Amino acid sequence: MYVKNHMLRREKLVTLDLQDNIYTALKKIQEGDFMSLPVLEGDEFKGYLMKEAIYRNYFEYNQGDKNEFLKNTKVKDLYSTNFRSIKEDDYIENASYLLKEWRTPFLPVFDSKNKFTGILTHSSIFDAFSEIFGLDKGTRIVVNMLDIPGQLAKLTEVIRKENVNIINFAAVDAKVLDVYRVIIRVDTKDVIGLIEKIEKAGFKIGEISR
Repeated sequence: MYVKNHMLRREKLVTLDLQDNIYTALKKIQEGDFMSLPVLEGDEFKGYLMKEAIYRNYFEYNQGDKNEFLKNTKVKDLYSTNFRSIKEDDYIENASYLLKEWRTPFLPVFDSKNKFTGILTHSSIFDAFSEIFGLDKGTRIVVNMLDIPGQLAKLTEVIRKENVNIINFAAVDAKVLDVYRVIIRVDTKDVIGLIEKIEKAGFKIGEISR
């Protein structure tokens, strides 16, 4: 899955300008119930401003007249440039890794010409992986198997012979030596029959759920 399929497009974003004062910035943040907003200079992405940074700066470093602070402090004084970017055609897995490692509220997204085209948020990542795992579809079956060549092919062949559609398929480390878990979502009315065939083929079922 690609970033471009799950990003929030530039034209739909609420953004800040470097020259906006903090009163304007905070108003936009509060009206949209945002935790942060992208900061632009024209069409160029410059960074982001977090609501937490505004409050921290006022209460820890200023503590003067609030109205003066809101009026005279600019976005350029408080915004962060600590970010990593990603391309529209990058994989969603890469974006997930960057968000985790850099702990930023979102990733700015650029096209092949390095034009800022939108952002990818944590919520977008969650939605993407929910789609990948088909969380609202079919029956979820967890199969525990040994890490032996040919096991996955054997399992999928069992399912194929039952004429069952595999909605999605993921292998994860079971944290046990030479054992991993295969999580399958299948579209079938005869779940019990499929389970019996899988077990008959020598596989151990770990869990079944909707």
